[in-house]
Amino acid sequence: MFKTIVLATDLSPAWGEIVACAGEFKALGCSRVILTNVIVAKFLVGLEEMLRADVRPKLEALRRQLEDQGLQVEVEMPIGLPAYSLNDIACHYGADLIVVGSHGTALWREAVLGCFTCAVLHHAKYPTLLINVRLKKENQGEDRCPLHCGSLLRHILFPTDFSEIGVRAGEFLEKLATRGIGQVSLLSALDVPGHEKYLEGYQEIAEGAARDLLGQWKQRLSKAGVPVVHDLFDPGHPIPAILQVLESQDISLIVMGTQGKGFIKELFLGSVAHNVSRLAACPVLLIPPASR
Repeated sequence: MFKTIVLATDLSPAWGEIVACAGEFKALGCSRVILTNVIVAKFLVGLEEMLRADVRPKLEALRRQLEDQGLQVEVEMPIGLPAYSLNDIACHYGADLIVVGSHGTALWREAVLGCFTCAVLHHAKYPTLLINVRLKKENQGEDRCPLHCGSLLRHILFPTDFSEIGVRAGEFLEKLATRGIGQVSLLSALDVPGHEKYLEGYQEIAEGAARDLLGQWKQRLSKAGVPVVHDLFDPGHPIPAILQVLESQDISLIVMGTQGKGFIKELFLGSVAHNVSRLAACPVLLIPPASR
């Protein structure tokens, strides 16, 4: 499904562990990796080659780790802004997926805490797997990543608003079913703002429609081969609803669209996008509109 992926590393210590868990990418169908480090040289004009010379040995070490796990690997060191360079690399190689980290070393951490994540998601033309590599200090003081090998498809959370992009994300999830998904939790958060302005009974009608659509998607995913599918409904705002599921369930991956008719659009165009990428400890697979 995701045969060729662009693996965008910032070369922080956590990426050594992510690369060591390359089996996770193979579980998604990956056989080819474009190992990429975007060199941001906006204020370092003339030092591009020196920066590349510094980065190259580190990328080659990661290349060998990936090749030892049976993956075909090519290395790219574009100069520019990640939000645009990653799309260009993905287009050049005909990639199916971009993998990025939400935190990392100083330069990328500063960018992520500012506008980097939102910029990448806003401009992404390809499905993007966002891995929260917020680093944790172990007893030895080393940085470690919370990604666990062999668990990416164990339990997937699929929040949806049933919009066109929500359906597109669901179709990707159906295709992933053949890759060995353990279980899926479907989530619909209604959150009708100012519902008191609508006709009497509107809330109940909207809830009934949402539950019907949840049932339809439960049948679709079961038919696609997902062995266990839970349908969850929350009448409130999607962010608390998503966080509650993350706290109460052992979720290994979130799959969702990047825009939608309701909360999904807000989720990735406003401050909620930053909160989800910052608070979700598990990876998030973001599916952009087909028109991008």
